[in-house]
Amino acid sequence: MLKIENLHKSFDDLKVLKGIDLEVSKGEVVVIIGASGSGKSTLLRCINYLETPEKGIIEINKVRVDAEKISTKDIQGLRKTTAMVFQNYNLFKNKTAIENITEALLVVKNTPRDKAEVIGERLLEQVGLTDKRNTYPKALSGGQQQRVSIARAMALNPDVILFDEPTSALDPELVGEVLNVIRELARKHMTMLIVTHEMGFAREVADRVIFMDGGYIVEEGKPEEIFTNPKHDRTKKFLSQIIKR
Repeated sequence: MLKIENLHKSFDDLKVLKGIDLEVSKGEVVVIIGASGSGKSTLLRCINYLETPEKGIIEINKVRVDAEKISTKDIQGLRKTTAMVFQNYNLFKNKTAIENITEALLVVKNTPRDKAEVIGERLLEQVGLTDKRNTYPKALSGGQQQRVSIARAMALNPDVILFDEPTSALDPELVGEVLNVIRELARKHMTMLIVTHEMGFAREVADRVIFMDGGYIVEEGKPEEIFTNPKHDRTKKFLSQIIKR
């Protein structure tokens, strides 16, 4: 499904990803944890080329790109296989909830408007926002905006959805409603790569947990292995600090 080989990314002299190798199977939920600055979000953004890596290979299904030989066509092909859910929702402020969901269907996939609206309404129902169909983002709570953002990602029927700390911008009381939507996607075996600081959620929803530190994947395994019996000292230290908070 998703295969990454020897991925490198720097910002000027700062090396952020230092040779990442990762494979994700179809239907697998992989949660990435680690301290701020460990390279988690940069890894996600490199997968769909919101950031351009200097070196490495990314393969999703039959789409394979080499960072050292990349073309615009390659990037477009890769982006069609993924959808991204951002920390800060990134909704179009001048479009309603339904319009935010259908926009990519109309523009990217040339879906007829009536069919796009049927898809959009079905997805609004899935995320519990049927009554917000014609509401603009400014009149939605943060949790509702994020649920629209998830519905927008689902509309494209991607091979993998990338979640970049989807609850970090939310007030604590709104976190649960977003996590419930992601839980439902996990139950439907949607392939997902999730960066999160919600350790309880990671333990519950992940098939596999990856701990990153200093631009490397330090340790990975089943949630119980990582949270109950981590093998690497850096993982132990990180988890002990999180648990103390």
